[in-house]
Amino acid sequence: GTRVEELSFSNHHSGYEQFLDKLGNLEEKGITVTLGAEGHAGNLSPLDQYLNEENFQFVSIHPLKVRRYKDILGQPQKTDNYDAYVIADFLRSREDQLKNRPRFDPTIQEVKKLSRTYKDLEEQLNRYTNQLDEVLTEYFPEFLNDDFPDLTTKTALRLLNEYSSLTEIEELDVDELSDFLRSASRGHYGENLASRLLETIGSIKRSPLAEEAYRLKIKTLTDLLLRVKKHSKEIKKRVSRLLEGWEDAQIVLSLDGAGDTLVGRFLGEVETIDRFDGSDPLGLYCGASPLPYSSGKYSTDRTPQRVNKRAKDAIMQIARCSVLHNPESKRYYDKKRDEGKSHWHAIKCLARQLIRVIYAMLRDRTYYQPNKNENHNEEQKKEVVAVPA
Repeated sequence: GTRVEELSFSNHHSGYEQFLDKLGNLEEKGITVTLGAEGHAGNLSPLDQYLNEENFQFVSIHPLKVRRYKDILGQPQKTDNYDAYVIADFLRSREDQLKNRPRFDPTIQEVKKLSRTYKDLEEQLNRYTNQLDEVLTEYFPEFLNDDFPDLTTKTALRLLNEYSSLTEIEELDVDELSDFLRSASRGHYGENLASRLLETIGSIKRSPLAEEAYRLKIKTLTDLLLRVKKHSKEIKKRVSRLLEGWEDAQIVLSLDGAGDTLVGRFLGEVETIDRFDGSDPLGLYCGASPLPYSSGKYSTDRTPQRVNKRAKDAIMQIARCSVLHNPESKRYYDKKRDEGKSHWHAIKCLARQLIRVIYAMLRDRTYYQPNKNENHNEEQKKEVVAVPA
């Protein structure tokens, strides 16, 4: 309850070393050190890694919790010095809860960072694809036909990247274009598509304005798309390899409809269920549970705003995939729809139900058992013994 030491250090590696030296001096005096900092979403790295390597207990506290605790203590001054005192007092008031707090896991942190990067690259992929679609609609709308319904295919991107203008394609003969398409598509396309493309381009009787500008834009966008797809594929493989050695991930992957990328995104944000007292706090953290609100005789539920949006997006996507691949999820979804709920409301209800299932699986260290309740009911029926009156 009293201030023991004070220290300011710079936000770079030499400053972290200075901070660790000070903490080491405190431990030599017999003082047990627990550290906390106000922050979230990874903005405390690499300080958290330094502290983990030295086996210090470190807690990242959401700014909202600090602000509420500050409201309880009062706000006599607005200084960094006082804010640090508030965080220290907050941790001291929760000393018992910190004893069994899970330690920093490098594998989980790597999965989290890679999954976030993969999601960001997917968003970039969609953005560049939409821009390419817009350019082709203006310049070469005939390309957007049944032969290339998906612009993100490797064949379509390589063709547009190698021959970014109508003039460049028109200068090719059928054999040259056929060989290129056959190589790019691994034999899926060939002479038929080449003939159709050349015939289509030959039938265009216009002279495009600013053709060089269109060519450069198509070349740039396809370069970016090919590069993004390559790195996304590498990250996806790395995440899959990390999940192979993570028991929690293998348990959740036993759930039909849960793939490597989605499970990596979800568990990377959740980290471990030991952080939560039950499935309800986990559901609230993921934005899949309503927040009770009451005032006097008035009582209702509100949508929580302070949630982990990445975890919410991941569990919602898992729920959508589960409807397609898991009969139990499909029955639950249909039940909610029959009750009059909209599609997205039913998906959110299913996401909340899946969180209960996932929490129980991880808590009990058991893999998914889709017919557990049915088998239990059958066993109960077999145990019924007729007793004569």
